[in-house]
Amino acid sequence: MGTHAKRIAFPLLFLLSLATGSTWAGKITCIPGANSGTASPLNSIRRISIDEHSRTVNMDVVRSRTKDTETMGKLRADLVNMEDNQSGEPVYVFNSIPTVGVETTSLFKLFKTTEWRLISAGVTFVNKVPALRAVEQSVVFDCKRSDLG
Repeated sequence: MGTHAKRIAFPLLFLLSLATGSTWAGKITCIPGANSGTASPLNSIRRISIDEHSRTVNMDVVRSRTKDTETMGKLRADLVNMEDNQSGEPVYVFNSIPTVGVETTSLFKLFKTTEWRLISAGVTFVNKVPALRAVEQSVVFDCKRSDLG
């Protein structure tokens, strides 16, 4: 390889390594799985959309339910942490953004074992000290990736 070719090849290889280094950068969208059960409060979540670039999470949730209808709403969360697990899939940790006057927040963890699972914990702040209120059983979600890279 000549000197000119090396000067072109190295920067090109460097750019390609940067592009492939963040394999999971993009978006992931999840909906409840077919076998997610009905007992958990997490079943009120109808869709989770995580944007890894902006570190935001948007959830479509059931705000209220009657015999005949469901009233839907949106819940926004911050992506607090994202790191790979042993299977190479990322583990997402995010928290709901509490509204004014609400002293309770929900922490969520979305991870993949053999299937994607979501677990949550309710945390209440008393005199600015967090106290664990409740931990929900995990629920199965079907997740799909898009906009890679």
